Amino acid sequence: MKLNISEIDKTQCSGSLEQKYNIIKNNRYIMEEVIVPIAKALKLPLEEVVDIFVKKYDGAALYESHAFAEQAKMACLGRRVDVDLGLCWISDFYGLISKKEADIIRKKVVEDTLMHGVPYKKALEKGRLLLTELLK
Repeated sequence: MKLNISEIDKTQCSGSLEQKYNIIKNNRYIMEEVIVPIAKALKLPLEEVVDIFVKKYDGAALYESHAFAEQAKMACLGRRVDVDLGLCWISDFYGLISKKEADIIRKKVVEDTLMHGVPYKKALEKGRLLLTELLK
Protein backbone atom coordinates (compact mmCIF):
# COMPACT_ATOMS: atom_id res chain seq x y z
CA MET A 1 0.00 0.00 0.00
CA LYS A 2 1.47 3.30 -1.11
CA LEU A 3 0.92 6.40 1.02
CA ASN A 4 0.07 9.57 -0.84
CA ILE A 5 1.40 12.35 1.39
CA SER A 6 -0.34 15.12 -0.54
CA GLU A 7 -3.75 13.42 -0.12
CA ILE A 8 -3.16 12.94 3.60
CA ASP A 9 -2.16 16.59 3.86
CA LYS A 10 -5.33 17.76 2.06
CA THR A 11 -7.56 15.63 4.26
CA GLN A 12 -5.89 16.82 7.42
CA CYS A 13 -6.04 20.46 6.29
CA SER A 14 -9.75 20.37 5.43
CA GLY A 15 -10.50 18.64 8.73
CA SER A 16 -8.58 21.33 10.58
CA LEU A 17 -10.50 24.11 8.81
CA GLU A 18 -13.81 22.45 9.60
CA GLN A 19 -12.78 22.08 13.22
CA LYS A 20 -11.86 25.78 13.45
CA TYR A 21 -15.23 26.79 11.94
CA ASN A 22 -16.95 24.63 14.54
CA ILE A 23 -14.95 26.18 17.38
CA ILE A 24 -16.23 29.62 16.39
CA LYS A 25 -19.79 28.77 15.46
CA ASN A 26 -20.42 26.53 18.47
CA ASN A 27 -19.06 29.00 21.01
CA ARG A 28 -21.59 31.71 21.83
CA TYR A 29 -19.00 33.88 23.58
CA ILE A 30 -16.64 33.93 20.62
CA MET A 31 -19.51 34.84 18.30
CA GLU A 32 -21.00 37.52 20.59
CA GLU A 33 -17.84 39.01 22.04
CA VAL A 34 -15.43 38.71 19.12
CA ILE A 35 -16.98 38.04 15.72
CA VAL A 36 -20.13 40.22 15.92
CA PRO A 37 -18.38 43.39 17.22
CA ILE A 38 -15.64 43.14 14.59
CA ALA A 39 -18.20 42.52 11.84
CA LYS A 40 -20.17 45.60 12.97
CA ALA A 41 -17.07 47.78 13.22
CA LEU A 42 -15.82 46.76 9.77
CA LYS A 43 -19.32 46.52 8.26
CA LEU A 44 -18.58 43.00 7.03
CA PRO A 45 -20.83 39.94 6.97
CA LEU A 46 -20.33 37.56 9.89
CA GLU A 47 -19.19 34.77 7.56
CA GLU A 48 -16.38 36.94 6.21
CA VAL A 49 -15.10 37.73 9.71
CA VAL A 50 -15.30 34.04 10.63
CA ASP A 51 -13.25 33.24 7.52
CA ILE A 52 -10.62 35.79 8.56
CA PHE A 53 -10.25 34.22 12.00
CA VAL A 54 -10.17 30.68 10.61
CA LYS A 55 -7.37 31.63 8.20
CA LYS A 56 -5.29 33.63 10.70
CA TYR A 57 -5.75 31.71 13.96
CA ASP A 58 -5.01 28.15 15.01
CA GLY A 59 -7.48 26.20 17.12
CA ALA A 60 -5.94 27.10 20.48
CA ALA A 61 -5.88 30.81 19.64
CA LEU A 62 -9.56 30.65 18.67
CA TYR A 63 -10.42 29.32 22.13
CA GLU A 64 -8.35 32.13 23.68
CA SER A 65 -10.00 34.82 21.57
CA HIS A 66 -12.76 35.33 24.14
CA ALA A 67 -10.17 36.30 26.76
CA PHE A 68 -8.55 38.62 24.22
CA ALA A 69 -11.95 40.27 23.74
CA GLU A 70 -12.13 41.11 27.43
CA GLN A 71 -8.67 42.66 27.33
CA ALA A 72 -9.55 44.54 24.15
CA LYS A 73 -12.67 46.03 25.73
CA MET A 74 -10.62 47.40 28.59
CA ALA A 75 -7.82 48.72 26.39
CA CYS A 76 -10.15 50.32 23.85
CA LEU A 77 -12.29 51.92 26.53
CA GLY A 78 -9.10 53.24 28.14
CA ARG A 79 -8.14 54.90 24.85
CA ARG A 80 -11.59 56.42 24.62
CA VAL A 81 -11.21 57.83 28.14
CA ASP A 82 -7.84 59.30 27.13
CA VAL A 83 -9.45 61.13 24.23
CA ASP A 84 -12.65 62.15 26.03
CA LEU A 85 -10.79 63.59 29.02
CA GLY A 86 -7.77 64.85 27.10
CA LEU A 87 -5.45 62.79 29.30
CA CYS A 88 -2.90 62.44 26.52
CA TRP A 89 -2.56 66.22 26.28
CA ILE A 90 -2.83 66.98 29.98
CA SER A 91 -0.44 64.25 31.11
CA ASP A 92 1.80 63.19 28.23
CA PHE A 93 2.40 66.52 26.52
CA TYR A 94 1.78 69.27 29.07
CA GLY A 95 2.75 67.33 32.18
CA LEU A 96 -0.01 68.95 34.25
CA ILE A 97 -0.59 65.63 36.01
CA SER A 98 1.70 62.62 36.25
CA LYS A 99 1.34 59.53 34.07
CA LYS A 100 0.51 57.60 37.25
CA GLU A 101 -2.35 59.97 38.06
CA ALA A 102 -3.65 59.72 34.47
CA ASP A 103 -3.50 55.91 34.73
CA ILE A 104 -5.50 55.97 37.96
CA ILE A 105 -8.22 58.14 36.42
CA ARG A 106 -8.36 56.01 33.27
CA LYS A 107 -8.52 52.76 35.25
CA LYS A 108 -11.23 54.14 37.53
CA VAL A 109 -13.48 55.09 34.60
CA VAL A 110 -12.89 51.76 32.83
CA GLU A 111 -13.42 49.76 36.01
CA ASP A 112 -16.63 51.61 36.92
CA THR A 113 -17.98 51.08 33.41
CA LEU A 114 -17.04 47.46 32.75
CA MET A 115 -16.96 45.92 36.22
CA HIS A 116 -19.54 47.93 38.15
CA GLY A 117 -22.02 48.63 35.35
CA VAL A 118 -21.87 52.41 35.70
CA PRO A 119 -22.95 54.08 32.45
CA TYR A 120 -19.91 55.39 30.56
CA LYS A 121 -21.03 59.05 30.64
CA LYS A 122 -21.54 58.94 34.40
CA ALA A 123 -18.19 57.21 34.99
CA LEU A 124 -16.53 59.73 32.67
CA GLU A 125 -18.01 62.61 34.68
CA LYS A 126 -16.53 61.13 37.86
CA GLY A 127 -13.20 60.89 36.06
CA ARG A 128 -13.52 64.51 34.92
CA LEU A 129 -14.15 65.61 38.52
CA LEU A 130 -11.06 63.69 39.70
CA LEU A 131 -9.03 65.28 36.92
CA THR A 132 -10.14 68.84 37.72
CA GLU A 133 -9.41 68.28 41.43
CA LEU A 134 -5.88 67.18 40.55
CA LEU A 135 -5.40 70.20 38.29
CA LYS A 136 -6.45 72.75 40.95
